[in-house]
Amino acid sequence: MKFVVDTWSLAPGDNRNDMRNLMKKLKFLKIKIREWNFGHISSSRVEMKHLQEELNRLDTEIESGKGMDVIISKRMEVINSMHNINKTYAIESLQKVKIKWSVEGDENSHFFHGILNKRRKQISIRGVMKDGIWLDKPDQVKEEFLNHFRDRFARPIENHVSFDMEFPNSLSRAQQEELESDVTHEEIKRAVWDCGVDKSPGPNGFTFGFYRQFWDLVEKDVISAVNYFFKHGEFSSGCNSSFNALIPKIPNANMVKDFRPISLIGSLYKIITNVLDNRLVPVLSVIVHEVQSEFVSGRKIMDGPF
Repeated sequence: MKFVVDTWSLAPGDNRNDMRNLMKKLKFLKIKIREWNFGHISSSRVEMKHLQEELNRLDTEIESGKGMDVIISKRMEVINSMHNINKTYAIESLQKVKIKWSVEGDENSHFFHGILNKRRKQISIRGVMKDGIWLDKPDQVKEEFLNHFRDRFARPIENHVSFDMEFPNSLSRAQQEELESDVTHEEIKRAVWDCGVDKSPGPNGFTFGFYRQFWDLVEKDVISAVNYFFKHGEFSSGCNSSFNALIPKIPNANMVKDFRPISLIGSLYKIITNVLDNRLVPVLSVIVHEVQSEFVSGRKIMDGPF
């Protein structure tokens, strides 16, 4: 924890843009954590090797009849140290595999890595079928996906349908003012806490578990970044990057249409959308007709009039 606090205080920011300021600090922290993690993993492996050698030596002494209390106590200390290192490895594997597993239970690295390798194999794209021809060259596969989704998500040429009618339900002036009022610190904190702790991180690599644990440290920068968005109405360049991934809809997908794209958006985007969502929820029941069963909390399809 001290490492994160010290690194954050040294992180270079951007005094002219609160949103870029947060992104730069997160990027700096990410780089430093990677450097620390690389050295920590290397030292942990060396330490584990030494602990295993020490454990073997102590077991040999105990088996030879030299099992004094001090040796037995030392053996327990070595086992606890090894358990702590294994526990760290288990947490890292858990984050990669993204499954629910009790960290306090026995680590099964073969299980973790087996699940991880299976998921990688399932989502890997080795080629696609086009007009009965199998394409497996990376450039051809990329071009097929690009053309397919570019055509599908292109802006339509024809005009959208418009409705010339009056809607019976509308918000009161007080409700409109409340929706457009300044975002409070409590709203932003609630938006952070509404997000899952161990959800897949965005490009910056930080989950909301990080924001919760170090909220006192990052609170000021996060709030300033969110307020910057509501003041200017847009994300600054480079602050809304996302990872696009193709997920197979069916097993053994081999055609472009068998995949669907998803975007792994960043934490700042999720916070802002949660703030907007929390503001809209209380007023949706006012403007959404009673026969509509979607988008209103507490309504079910069986509640309709038909």
